[in-house]
Amino acid sequence: MTREHVFARWLVERVRGARLVPTVAAGHAGSSDPRIARVIATVCAECNAGWMSSLEVSFRRTLFARPRVGPLPAPDRVILSRWFTKTAVLLAQAQGRELVGAAHRSQLTTGMPDDVEVFIARRRRPRQQLDYRLEPASGAGDGRTDVRSVAILVDDLVAHIAATGTLTGDQGTRLWPLRSHVLRWDTLPVTAAVT
Repeated sequence: MTREHVFARWLVERVRGARLVPTVAAGHAGSSDPRIARVIATVCAECNAGWMSSLEVSFRRTLFARPRVGPLPAPDRVILSRWFTKTAVLLAQAQGRELVGAAHRSQLTTGMPDDVEVFIARRRRPRQQLDYRLEPASGAGDGRTDVRSVAILVDDLVAHIAATGTLTGDQGTRLWPLRSHVLRWDTLPVTAAVT
């Protein structure tokens, strides 16, 4: 097992996020260093150097290597869904919580967990280009999760990740599970916040 930064160095540098703190943590007492770039989770060394590393490369290429206009192809939708879900799982774990049960987390190594959905939207002129927010579950009595959802902002994209049936269309357009209709970068809904 290794301790690894949830947000990769390349991403933190790309969005100038070295000194950013989560919006919900700004001005609140908490850890001695609440910076987003310093959020650390424990991951398997083999996974970290294997599928997680490959996923980071694919995510970087999908989000930053070309203009975000036109159709969002199904393979890119899978890459975005996996990266946002992996990051949401690690953010929850870094805070001693759980978003996806252990039985379903292992599905991320090759695809997406069965019980997760991802919604995506754009945010015009965000105050910062890297942010996140965990929403605790209210009365999570089933023992499966204790985080209702995680919202992650990268550049101008906001993704909401949660157990299937938890979210509504208010969080954006469904990215995962894949739908048959064409999804376009330039027609993603616009949201006001990372909530």
